[in-house]
Amino acid sequence: MNALQHHGLTLLAALALAAAIGGVAMSSHNRAQRLQLAQQQQYLQQSAQLEGLYREIVRALAELSARSGDAPLRALLQQHGIQYTVNPAAAAPASATPAAPAQPVRR
Repeated sequence: MNALQHHGLTLLAALALAAAIGGVAMSSHNRAQRLQLAQQQQYLQQSAQLEGLYREIVRALAELSARSGDAPLRALLQQHGIQYTVNPAAAAPASATPAAPAQPVRR
């Protein structure tokens, strides 16, 4: 083996080693990205499961604010983009059922 062949093989070996190290680094980065993606998917799934509960909480707060005329609670809801209107009470005898509760509107 002459010097030129020796240097050529040494260069090829160095390139192969660099490619192997790069592959390991890419694999490690890929694993970290998959873990992050799995965590984000879990967060989204849990958020979707809690959406119904959140809607009920907002509805209850809006109804409480409408019934009691609580201005700070109404302002808090409006800060988060939740507005509601109070249905006017129908002119009915005192023994009639109360007016329908307020329905929150999310914008």
